[in-house]
Amino acid sequence: MNILLVVRDQNTAAGMKRWCVRFAGEGGKLGLLRVEEGHSKLTEQWSEEDVHAWWGEGGVPEGSEFGMLEAVNVSKSIHAVVKERKPDLLVLQDRISHPEVYRKAIQYLVDEVDCAVMVMRLGEGAGERVLLPCAGGPHSRRGLKIAADALGRNLTAFLVEPDVDEVSREVGEMQLARFLKKSGVKEDVVSTKAVVHSDVFEAIHEEIHSESYGMLLIGASGAGSIRKKLFGTVPDRLMRGDEGMSVGIIRGERSTKHQLRNRLERMMMLSIPQLKRSERVLLFDEVEDKARWSFDFAALMALSTGIASLGLLANSGAVVIGAMLVAPLMTPLLGGGLSVVQGNWPLWKNCQKAVGLGFLFALSVAFGFGVFARFLGLGLTDELLARGAPSILDLGVAFISGIAASYCLARPKLSGALAGVAIAAALVPPIATVGICLALQKFEVSQGAAILFGTNVVAIVLGSAANFFMAGIRGRSSSSAAWAKRTAIVFTLCLVGLMVPLSSAIVNKIAGDADLTNRFGRTAENYGVRVNQVRRLTPSDGQQVLEITVDATKKVSKDCVSDFQNEANLHTNQPVKVRVITRLVTEL
Repeated sequence: MNILLVVRDQNTAAGMKRWCVRFAGEGGKLGLLRVEEGHSKLTEQWSEEDVHAWWGEGGVPEGSEFGMLEAVNVSKSIHAVVKERKPDLLVLQDRISHPEVYRKAIQYLVDEVDCAVMVMRLGEGAGERVLLPCAGGPHSRRGLKIAADALGRNLTAFLVEPDVDEVSREVGEMQLARFLKKSGVKEDVVSTKAVVHSDVFEAIHEEIHSESYGMLLIGASGAGSIRKKLFGTVPDRLMRGDEGMSVGIIRGERSTKHQLRNRLERMMMLSIPQLKRSERVLLFDEVEDKARWSFDFAALMALSTGIASLGLLANSGAVVIGAMLVAPLMTPLLGGGLSVVQGNWPLWKNCQKAVGLGFLFALSVAFGFGVFARFLGLGLTDELLARGAPSILDLGVAFISGIAASYCLARPKLSGALAGVAIAAALVPPIATVGICLALQKFEVSQGAAILFGTNVVAIVLGSAANFFMAGIRGRSSSSAAWAKRTAIVFTLCLVGLMVPLSSAIVNKIAGDADLTNRFGRTAENYGVRVNQVRRLTPSDGQQVLEITVDATKKVSKDCVSDFQNEANLHTNQPVKVRVITRLVTEL
């Protein structure tokens, strides 16, 4: 194995080298790099005295390379060496006494380099055996494979099975065998041990003291997790009374998928303006403040729903637009996208509470207006019907609106554009339509409006999440929860699922219009006229209007119009009114 060891402290350099020699194995290649802060310079020629002083005598494989790196930017300089040498495993020395600049370099390298990385905290003990708890993660499996190839029987694959049944030990042995198989390690190559215990930490602690182990090797996914395992509660509980044990935290090589994602992120860093710290502070403060369910939020929901309901019943588009400007629902939806990117569970709960309660509150207000409209004998209007037939175009509008709204919200100088985005992404009018149509018992229109609202919610959350991610907002890797990834996946699947009926609706509409045009054309031929155009107009008085333009030498007869009406009634699923426009054509 090709290993590159990077150290800063001379006191533990020789001990780190001994472990790396063992992991490199026979025929392995070892690169030893000493790092200091200073002017950027890489020295590859060492005196024999310096080699012995730093790395000790003997035990270095033939062909090992020595180097000393002085760098102003330690992180980038070591990364450049890694790219040039292309090691299979990068080993980093970590100590409590290291300055902050080197700790940040370790964090950067763990998160950025593509090869496998092991961060080691060296103890003073001389034990040679390695204990690797099999937790089931991919990095533990990769660590097991690396250690098994080099150490063989000196490596113990250790699994703790909860003591819940008399067959727990057999279950643990099967789980351990499955773990070895997934790791690509044969059972006879390494030592294995499966124990039954109610406390995992205590079981590992007892195993450590039962044999002469020199290292505890643990898999980890990121820099935050590595720091916790090296200096947090795990070493304190497991190493108490035995400070001589070394601790190695290993992260497997990055997959091709992860490398492509990193390259994409770097491209976005170069082309998309990233939010500054001050801008992120203002964004988080505004979202957390305005995304909560409160009296002000409820009041604005009631007022905006009332305005929207009256506008819908009065068939006034201008009034409906005014209701969109008053509605406060956009901010908690943007907060939902932000919380998914951050892995911020408290913010997600607050935002979803505001959206859920806001929807129910607005629905009840709109239902009251619908009952009042039914009492007055009012029926469906053009504005109500327009929101009962969503299409794939509405989904696209909502997704782009989520991107636009989050972009404007994150940049205070663009906040003036939020009003236009609120108009584009209509949230309250669909809720009002649902409530009014439920009261009027127009369930088909109510169902369509509910689908429109759900489409808007899903698309806005995903659109805002995509924009916040591209703007450089990330959650801490140690605190980001799996729920955020699962939520993003579920919302994406919902979006894909909604695309099917919304796409079919517009396809059916287009296909239906073409079919109607052909049928009208055949009917027109019987009367010696030609259909020039068929248009669906905005519904009037609850009826769909089909405007048919025909070319004729004289005004079409009432019988022709009647036949057009019959064709429309036979092939449409809702009441339809036919309007015929005659274009007089003079033929010479």
